[in-house]
Amino acid sequence: MMNAMPTPSEPTHRAEVRREALARALEAFIRERFRVADDDTLFDRETNLWEEGYVDSAGVVEVLAFLEDAVGARLPEDLLFDPEFTSIDGMARLSLASVD
Repeated sequence: MMNAMPTPSEPTHRAEVRREALARALEAFIRERFRVADDDTLFDRETNLWEEGYVDSAGVVEVLAFLEDAVGARLPEDLLFDPEFTSIDGMARLSLASVD
């Protein structure tokens, strides 16, 4: 008898799928809007976008507008000061958590 892998609970799985979809869309937006080359080896979903200079202070307004449009809600301003709100994965997690 084979050992079956446990399947994630449906709500958890759905949340992971939503987070992945938002992160993928945000990455595509940032690559296009801020002209990040596909072969840029320093850029990934955990890169600190501010410290590495991918997004400047004016660009954060565009990123926030993109996220609000994507989640269909206004995001709290204090989200901008969360240490996780520096990377694509962190932004996706925090944005979805704030509307759930």
